[in-house]
This record gives sequence, C-alpha cells and structure tokens, in this order.
Amino acid sequence: MAEFGPADRRRLGVVHGSPKGLVPSKGAVVPPDTFTSWLIGSGGSRADLDGDGFGDVLGYGGPPGRPQGPHVLWGGPDGIAATASPTPVRLPAISGSASYRAVAGDFDGDGAADVAVATPPRSGGLAADLTVLYGPFTRDGAATRSGVQPSPTGEDFWRMAADEIDGRRATALIVYQGDDGEQVSGLLLAAGPGGPARTGRKLNPGMAAAFGDFDGDGARDVAVGDDGSRNNEPGYETEPPSVDRTLTVYYGDGRQAAFKGTSGAAVAGDFDGDGRDDLAFGGAAQVAATAPKVFWGAAGGLRAGTSVAGVGEGVPLAAGDFDGDGDDELVLVMGKEDSVVVVTDGRKALTRFETNDVPS
Repeated sequence: MAEFGPADRRRLGVVHGSPKGLVPSKGAVVPPDTFTSWLIGSGGSRADLDGDGFGDVLGYGGPPGRPQGPHVLWGGPDGIAATASPTPVRLPAISGSASYRAVAGDFDGDGAADVAVATPPRSGGLAADLTVLYGPFTRDGAATRSGVQPSPTGEDFWRMAADEIDGRRATALIVYQGDDGEQVSGLLLAAGPGGPARTGRKLNPGMAAAFGDFDGDGARDVAVGDDGSRNNEPGYETEPPSVDRTLTVYYGDGRQAAFKGTSGAAVAGDFDGDGRDDLAFGGAAQVAATAPKVFWGAAGGLRAGTSVAGVGEGVPLAAGDFDGDGDDELVLVMGKEDSVVVVTDGRKALTRFETNDVPS
C-alpha cells in the first residue's frame, strides 16, 4: 500500500505480492470520488484494525463533500475494495470533525492495533491533545477504549509518525511540533502497557522519519531527516546547516550519528537479508530531483549511502518482502506526478510499472 500523485489529489494504491513479486494487475487504486487522501505522513497507515487477519488501511482525508479525518479502508480475502465507502474512525465527542491527523501502531503492546489522533483539548484553547484509540476496532470504526493526554509538544500539533506493528512489542510514536512547511523537531515517545509516554526525547528537526534496527542489536532505532520542504514565508525559506540536507540516526543504545548531503523521503527495510535494517533516503526536488541513497545496516550502525543502479531520480515509497524470499524490496516512485513505480533490491532496479497499470 502506498500514496502517490499530485499533492492536491493524492491516491491510495494497493498492489499484491506474489512469488514473482508485485503484480500490478491484481492491485487497486482508490479513486478520488471514493476517498481523497491527504498527507498520510511517515508510517502508521497499515494495520489490522479489526483483528480479522487481513490488513487494513488507515487513511487521512475523506470522500467528496464529507469532513476530512481518519478513515479505514477494510481488507479482506480479495484485498481492499477500492470503490467501497471508507469507514470514519469514531473519535471522542469532544473532537467533532476537528481532528488533524492519525497514525496506527500498537501503543500498549497488547498485539491489537491502535490509532493515535491529534484532537482539541477538553479545556479548549489552541493546543491539541493526544488521543489514543485502543483496538481492536469494530467495523463501525469504534475503538475498544480510549485515553487522552496533553500535547507532548506543549502546543498545537498535527503530524505524527509511528513504528511498524509486528505483534511483539509496543510501537514508539513521534509527535512533531506545529509547522508551516519548514523542518521542525519531533518528540520520540516510548510506549508500553500504559500507552505512549507523556514526555519524550526531542529529535533534530526533520520531517522524514523511519524506524528500524540498523545495527542488529535487537533495539529499535529511528532516523529523521530533511524531507526537502520549506516554509515559503519571506525570511524562512532556508534551514540551518545542522538541518539542511541532513539525516540524523538515533540508536537504541543512546548513540547518535549524522549524514550530510541528501534530503527527501525515508523508508527502512532489510534489503540484503542480513538481519539488519537498511535505510533509503532522498529524492527531494528543492531545485532539481535527486537520486535517493541507500544506507546499509551494519554492526556499528548505518554506513554511508550508495545509489541504486539504473534509477537516477526517484523517491522512496515503500518496502516489504513482496516475493516471499526473506529479504525486503525497496519501492521507488518517479516520473511526472509519481507515474512510474520501480521495484529494487536496494542496489539495482528489478522491475517497473506505471501507476496506470493498477486497476481503479
């Protein structure tokens, strides 16, 4: 599952894997007249929200003429029904339609998927509350229970990113400070039986984020980087050297490392099957589109990035073991309005297809 297309008409596409890899003809694109996706963000859009064994999609947006907000597109034996009306997530009554963003994770570590939402506070004012809706969910979009805590940033927020759900651990959550297009800091909140922590570690500014175990020590790491966006207000169009074209990696043992020279989207996966996650980062088009780099996992952490042969320009889109061979494939998107999908092994292109090849 991935989001692609122009910013004002983002579409959700689902392509199924097979022993031979992704099969575009067996996928589906959710048409804009069913659901218009809007800035899903980094991670937290794929989860089995009702616990039936089939993956679902948590999207942010809405059908035409209806309020934007978190919606669920339900999976089943035949995958996502692209033309079926999505189900709005039932939010606390105090939030109405004013929720900003939502991401899925397992924030209490019980094995059931949860949803974190930015909602208006009970006491009113400008700051958002962090509301966690704990699963499993009903097909009407209702959570089993919910919890509310004050904004981790101390002020208004709307962007979040969550670690991938794997059923064995609670997933960490990044809550970003409010932004107007510039790179801002996120707060990394650990999670456990009580849900996300109320306070967290402040990260270097960067709107791209990816979680993984990059050094293979069993502890989760996180990388944040400059995604290339900028505030267009006069005097705010640039970022400081510590942020501009910078990737910062925070390891689970407390170490920290930085790489310079690249900006764009971030996607993690074990592309070479060595048990350590790798990281694809880059593709931003601040002046001209750039080639993404793959930073390879190693015992000491991520190594300097290398290009993907035969790709050139491209933006990291997704990662997964789409052919069942035990290692992950890296998917890039390229072309005008993200019209071409390229499947790689992190070193070279394997296959490619046009998004128009996926049925609507």
